[in-house]
Amino acid sequence: MTAIRGLHQRRAVSAPRERVSSSTTPSTTPSTTTPSSTTPSSTTSSTTPGLGDRLAGAPARVGGQLSNLLHLDAFADTYENHEPRPLPVARQTDKLLDRIAPMRTQERVLGDVSGSFFGIGVGVTVSQLDLIRKNTHGLELIQVVNPDGSSNIETVLGRLSLSHNHRIELQGPALNTSLTPGDLPVGARFVGVGLTSDITSAMDHDALSYTVEVKLTERSVIELATLGGAGAAAIAADALEGIAGAGVAAVVADAVLGAVPLLSATLAIASGRRAWHVLHDPTASREMKAFAVAHTLGDTVRVFAPLAGTAINATLVGVAALCGWVHIRHAKHAAPVGPPSTGDHGVPPPPPMSPVP
Repeated sequence: MTAIRGLHQRRAVSAPRERVSSSTTPSTTPSTTTPSSTTPSSTTSSTTPGLGDRLAGAPARVGGQLSNLLHLDAFADTYENHEPRPLPVARQTDKLLDRIAPMRTQERVLGDVSGSFFGIGVGVTVSQLDLIRKNTHGLELIQVVNPDGSSNIETVLGRLSLSHNHRIELQGPALNTSLTPGDLPVGARFVGVGLTSDITSAMDHDALSYTVEVKLTERSVIELATLGGAGAAAIAADALEGIAGAGVAAVVADAVLGAVPLLSATLAIASGRRAWHVLHDPTASREMKAFAVAHTLGDTVRVFAPLAGTAINATLVGVAALCGWVHIRHAKHAAPVGPPSTGDHGVPPPPPMSPVP
């Protein structure tokens, strides 16, 4: 018994050593050879992708993972396919306003840098746009809401399309308001030229835009008048203050500022109505429904907290644009899951060579 127990102990100790050193099964079972013993080591090393191949396939793998998390085919759809039927009052209002301005936009300024060069105003503006009425030609009427709460009514007379989604705009007259103490309640832009581009979301009627512009404003009149001497500048300043500082100008400024919450509330109601329609639309994807609800939330918050609501809408545009870019670039070319079954890196193997007679 002692000898048999010692024999079992020696087998237990030596068994792991035999499994490491040999690829065959123990002798108590029929001897079979594992696939690894029949595959040369040089073939295994040659089929392993290198670092360059792994880096080159990284975007496709990322696109494949995103396509599993999100139904990216939904981002090939557009919100115009899921619009509710307009109300009779809205339809008549659109027909009337289309005769004046076929394009209508609400612009929420996220940030701007401005200055003056020999009396000509220059600036760069980054904004979030609510495309109330999209079109490609005609006069554009824009309600601009600045971060400090002031508002402008601006016009764009025409535009010239350039490459890479850029365009040159001919800016028409604009009415500016100011809440800064010491400034005139009302200002004006007489004419301007801008270079602009934007990213439009396919999931809602919002966009992100930047504009580089040069323009002539009421301040340009004062600065250009200084070239004629101090007397001419004083006369121009007094004339502008007499016009812009009058009671009528103050009433106009109040009307422009008062239109901001009214239009914001109208847009929030329209977004809620569209979200209700999309949620009951069987052809709308879950991503389209999620964006419709989130856009309604952003528009509603914007009525009471303009900066927070604008940030929500700007984020939605960025997410929709990113997902749309992934869909176009990678979703249709996502790497298959699992090892390739047709050869090295998915390339079909060459046909077998015929035997030499």
